[in-house]
Amino acid sequence: MERALIVRLLCVALVAVIMLPVGNMAFPFVSDLLSGIQFQAIEAVIGASLGFGISAAIA
Repeated sequence: MERALIVRLLCVALVAVIMLPVGNMAFPFVSDLLSGIQFQAIEAVIGASLGFGISAAIA
């Protein structure tokens, strides 16, 4: 059980490391449609979902 938690956290961290720079590059293109908080919330949900999806596929 502890191993599964570590794998999940590592996958979420990996996705976060990728999503943060990509999100900052994409923000100027959507800044007129979304506020900063809205974009960050969407980015967080997508990143966490991808991270947990990857960990489910691995474990």
